[in-house]
Amino acid sequence: MALPKLVTPEFNTVIPSTKENIRYRPFLVGEEKILFMAQESRNNKDIFNATLNILRSCILTKGIKHEEFTSYDLEFLFLMLRSKSVGEIITLKMKHANKEFADKCDHTTKIDLNIEDIKVRYKENHNDKIFLTEDIGIMLKDPKASDTNIMELSNKKNRFDNMINLMYSCAVSLFDKETVYPKSGFTEVEFKSFIEKLNKAQFEKIVEFFDTLPVLSHTFEFVCEKCKNKETITIEGLNNFFT
Repeated sequence: MALPKLVTPEFNTVIPSTKENIRYRPFLVGEEKILFMAQESRNNKDIFNATLNILRSCILTKGIKHEEFTSYDLEFLFLMLRSKSVGEIITLKMKHANKEFADKCDHTTKIDLNIEDIKVRYKENHNDKIFLTEDIGIMLKDPKASDTNIMELSNKKNRFDNMINLMYSCAVSLFDKETVYPKSGFTEVEFKSFIEKLNKAQFEKIVEFFDTLPVLSHTFEFVCEKCKNKETITIEGLNNFFT
């Protein structure tokens, strides 16, 4: 006997990094199961692969380069899928961030957030053209979500090498007063040698590019149910919206 066919609704949104309009559908029960299993593994690579595969399935617009998604593209698009698949309200359990309040009250207050209010925040000092001297500089692009170096930067032991690897991955070109040197014209070894000759201030200018990447962010107020003190909280990054 033929079973009834379900009609899946379609929605529209914009990819944050490229401003491309796309159509998408909610994720289905079978796809949600795959994501849940990846989250249970607590393996960043498994979670990334599951999330990207779900986006590939749910984005209906043809020609989208899923492998080029930035980290904030991935987070924002998944949040949009989640809102249409599970519900637009996220319930967070919040404790005081203000130390003065936290020392006196450890109560947890439940806060309901509407996913539609959560946006990608673009920082004014995030520039892709960085001058290291008056005439010499580097052009960078925002890192792809698939760049595993992003996940490894928390490893302090290898932080310097990981940061250089990430810089190379995101490099578009080097330039001086007269010439632009595209990435295709130099090797990773040559790039590393160039970076290692920078002074600390110059190196930090490049690091600032990664510190000021766009991020999923939301600022809100809540009043503690117990002590009645008001807090203003800003949370950033997809994981923090599901804690």
